[in-house]
Formats: sequence, structure tokens, C-alpha cells
Amino acid sequence: MVDVVFDCNLCELEATDKFEAIRELTVKTDSLRSLSGLEQFQENVIRRERNMSTGLGKGVAIAHGQCPEGKKLIIALGISRKGIEFNSIDKKPVHILFLIANPPNSQIEYLSFLSKIVGLLRSESFRSSLLNTKDSFIMNTRLRYFLNLSN
Repeated sequence: MVDVVFDCNLCELEATDKFEAIRELTVKTDSLRSLSGLEQFQENVIRRERNMSTGLGKGVAIAHGQCPEGKKLIIALGISRKGIEFNSIDKKPVHILFLIANPPNSQIEYLSFLSKIVGLLRSESFRSSLLNTKDSFIMNTRLRYFLNLSN
């Protein structure tokens, strides 16, 4: 069993390039920044993005990569008011960026989270509520509730 850490502190992203946005979100997120293999994780995510964009369209991307260290699936969320060029399916900028660090042997937890978040992000009102929330506590609570995360 893998623990899930949801680290949402209303990370406002300044970067407009997807690789810089990934780096920025990792250093602004406590649980990711504390990884001893942070640079390796960043490179894993960037390498994956170079192979195939995780820009899903409708202003959303879910970047992810393996993190060989630890036993926790770490989920971070960044919001970009400017928009990030992400080579998305619909060619539109990304404003909601999820970043997931998944350790080996966490496929069940990872796919479960991915399924939940993709389902939620299909709703325009849900995406809009994420973008319009100015309070980190409210955003964190709302996402935990909808994703059924206890920590």
C-alpha cells in the first residue's frame, strides 16, 4: 500500500514554458522539494513531456514521472493565470497543472487518482472553481473531498 500526499498550497505559477513550470512547481511544493531525488524526478517528468505532452486540453495538464525514492504518491497542483504553452491536444494554454510523483509499485493508487481527477476536470464548473479560488485552504479542502483523500 502506498500513501498519497496531496500538497496544495495554491501554487501560483509564473512560468509560461512547460518545462520551467514543472521545475517551478516542484520547488514551490514542500513534499516535492524535500525529495532527495528531486532533480532526477524533474528530469523524468521532462523526458516524458518531450516524448508526449500531458496537456489534456481545456486548460489542463497532468504531468507525472516516477520517483524511485520513498513510498508516497505525491500530488501537487499549480495554477497559472498567464497560461503555459504545453503543446496540449487543443493547442490552448494550460492554467491548471497537476504534477504527480509516483514511486515504483504505485500503479493502482496512481491510476485511481488519475481516473478521479480526469473525471472532475471534465466539468467546466469544477475547472472554473479551481481557477477562481483565492484561498488555499478552500481549494485544498474541496479537492481532498472530491478526490476522497484523507491526509
